[in-house]
Order: sequence, then structure tokens, then C-alpha cells
Amino acid sequence: MHSARHLSAVSVAVALIGLALGSASARAADPQPVPAADATATADAGRDRATIYRFDPMDEKLHPVKTAEMRPGHVYGRFDLGRGCWVWSKADAAGSLRYAMGEGSTQPARMFDLRGSDAERQRALERRAPELARLFSIQGAKPMLRLDATGRWELGPTPCVSSVFDEATGERWEWHGDTPSLVIHSGGNRWLHRDGWYAPSR
Repeated sequence: MHSARHLSAVSVAVALIGLALGSASARAADPQPVPAADATATADAGRDRATIYRFDPMDEKLHPVKTAEMRPGHVYGRFDLGRGCWVWSKADAAGSLRYAMGEGSTQPARMFDLRGSDAERQRALERRAPELARLFSIQGAKPMLRLDATGRWELGPTPCVSSVFDEATGERWEWHGDTPSLVIHSGGNRWLHRDGWYAPSR
């Protein structure tokens, strides 16, 4: 009888250890935040291609996001199988991700699905870029981010208009409210980005 109780206790202990190891293994397999400085448009840099990420400009990391948690109008990073690279897109009301944002796209910091209170974000901004925080405080402007050629978002005094240059289509879109407007030129609606400027694509 004593032997049976001993075996039973050992079995329970082994089971508990197995559960603990299984939980640790599951946690290790979950996508983890990735330093944004390492995340270019072509490199995985630790990212899981099946995972969607949000960029937090305050800690400069990419954080995994579940599809059901995406917020319409907000910006997320995803791997585009068709183009074979990471792209930035905006979520729509149906839960789909639209656009493949290219260099020069600008978005308000508030559209990056930020977490925490306004006060916490303000303190984080003051730690990261004190001069920029002071400028925003004086001018009353809201932080904007601009996408560079490597797929990184740069915080700075950029134009206040939210815009997207869609590399997949060559189209440009601007938001002067909640509705996007297509930007056209005399020859159509296709554009190229060269040396920091947009030029008509014919």
C-alpha cells in the first residue's frame, strides 16, 4: 500500500513537471516583441511570417497582435507572400489589411495601436526625444511618423496629413478626415518615389 501511494505521488509529480515544461515550451514558441531597429522590409529579423505586428514608437519594438485585436484604421506590419517581403498596412472595418506602404508614407503616432495612457506615452516621448516633445508641447501638434526606405518608422516633425504611398499599386492616398482621397496627376494616379519626392509614373 505504501508503495502504491509512493508511485501515485511520483506520477503526480511527473505530470506536474510535464505540464510546467509544456507551458514553458508554449511560452517560448509564442511570438515575442522584436526590436524595430532590426526590422527592415526584406529581413525577418526574428519575426514570424504568420504573425501580425504593431509598432510601438515609444519602446521602438514590434509587438505581436492577434487578428481579432486589430483596430480599424490602425497600422500593422505583415508579411506579403505575393511580394516576398514585410509591408505596413492599414486595417479596415472588415478586419483585412490594405496597402503595402512605401517610403514617404506618413501616419499619426496614435494610429499605431498604442497601449497605455496619454500621460504614459507623453513621458515615453519625453525620454526618447525630449526636444521633439517640447516642440509638440509648444506648437500643439501631434506626433507623426514617416516611413523610410528600409521600412522603419521615423518619429519627427513631418507633414500633418496622413498619407499612404502604396508600392503594390503605385497609388497615393491622403486622409483629410476619416475618408481616404486618391491623389492624381495630369497623367493618371500612378507615382514613383525618388530622392524624397513623388514623381508621376507614366
